[in-house]
Amino acid sequence: MYRVVTRYRNGTERPIIEYGPWHPSRQHTEYWAEQLRLAGYIVEIDSQAGKVPEDNADLASALASMA
Repeated sequence: MYRVVTRYRNGTERPIIEYGPWHPSRQHTEYWAEQLRLAGYIVEIDSQAGKVPEDNADLASALASMA
């Protein structure tokens, strides 16, 4: 399960952090994250296992070692 974490400022010193609902697939979550990025929000994807890295270097390394 994945969710989008949104950060923004509304004129205060500290940022506002909002946690979106849980989605069953990462693809669905990435769609909503991209929509929020296009609207100007700073977002990251979170999973029930913890923060999901933005780059795919670990995935690429794991796949390369399997080949």
